[in-house]
Amino acid sequence: MKEHKKDSRLLRILALLAMMVLLFSSVGCEYVFGLGTGTDAPESGGEDIPGSADETTAPTPETTEPGVTEDPSGNITSAPEETTRAPETNEQGQIITYIDPLTGLRQLYDSSSVRPVSLVYDNVSVAAPQSGISKSDILIEMMVEGGISRLVGITNDYVGADGEPTLDVFGPIRSTRPYMISLSQAFDSLMVGGGGSPQAYETIKNLGLQYVDGVNDRYAMQGFYRDVERYKNDGWEHSLMVHGKGIAKIAEFNNYPLTAQTSNAFNFIEEGKSMYLSGGSATHVILKYSLYQQVQLVYSSQTGTYYRYQHGDVPHLDAENGEQLNFRNVLILFAQTNNIEGDAEGRLNVQTTGTGEGYYISDGRYVPIRWSRASDTSELSITGMSGEQLTINRGKTFISVVNSSLKGTSSIELNFKIGN
Repeated sequence: MKEHKKDSRLLRILALLAMMVLLFSSVGCEYVFGLGTGTDAPESGGEDIPGSADETTAPTPETTEPGVTEDPSGNITSAPEETTRAPETNEQGQIITYIDPLTGLRQLYDSSSVRPVSLVYDNVSVAAPQSGISKSDILIEMMVEGGISRLVGITNDYVGADGEPTLDVFGPIRSTRPYMISLSQAFDSLMVGGGGSPQAYETIKNLGLQYVDGVNDRYAMQGFYRDVERYKNDGWEHSLMVHGKGIAKIAEFNNYPLTAQTSNAFNFIEEGKSMYLSGGSATHVILKYSLYQQVQLVYSSQTGTYYRYQHGDVPHLDAENGEQLNFRNVLILFAQTNNIEGDAEGRLNVQTTGTGEGYYISDGRYVPIRWSRASDTSELSITGMSGEQLTINRGKTFISVVNSSLKGTSSIELNFKIGN
């Protein structure tokens, strides 16, 4: 009988221990969800960690996506969906709308006090389709070393209609370059990236700029995380992600303000009107940046926008909603581009200050333009060839920064026809 009582007591103790293990496992999962995946690693080649040794082994990610965790029974559960508030109305019951300063379009909430962010997107083929990239109100494409391009997506849409940061995902995020930092400052935005070249960090320091850095910021893993599937399929350097709440968390830790009185990004035309561009037809734009990266922008008269294809003829989609990127406005800016002398990685210098020429394209037509910027923190001035300020249509804008050596060559075509 005594032996039986001992066995029963032992079984109860073992059961209690098992329950404690499950409890601590549950707490651990929530902890991982809140903090991300652990220590980050530099991009391939380690060029983005000035003064530190290269990491050759990446830790195994522990979480897949924000808002998803695992309970002790092994079930996958999602965080509660965010709620949206009803549109504001005036005394007559009419819905109140506001102008988005980045697009000039009407929307149901006021974003004029939201500080835009400039997200540096990975743009090699394995990184596509990117997440959240269709939220870019202004998308800038710039070349980096190796004949590839990176995209800087400028948006205020990381904050919801209720004024709070969202769980909407952005990425993969990659490292920044000094000319990306420079041009993003034309739109009073906060740069969000994952590391940077030595020249980029020098620019940030010299200009006294704020940078939400997913690699070298000591708070990086409080907001950034590694996507498991991207890590498994595409590699460590193509898996860094962030969401609106993560951006806000790191900004708060660093005392970076996310509110600002944002002025209109461009000189938008009066509502209800459209610009007629006298330069000629531009219904199928071809941008041959390099042997690796070729972009097509195909005009749709049904939507009045240009649909983006890249890496030849691949539709450029958003992984989150399947939407193909499309823009009302296209700005091609020719900029002097050359290799940085003595840089072992073959990095580029792209001149984003001073003056240059280019094209403004919208509604199936184009007009030659001039662009200018006085400094790395100046606004972007766009004028006609005779110097008058350019008025552009309301809507999303794609800015292509192209090596000035390609001007007048077959690498840039504004009215390409398949079969020609």
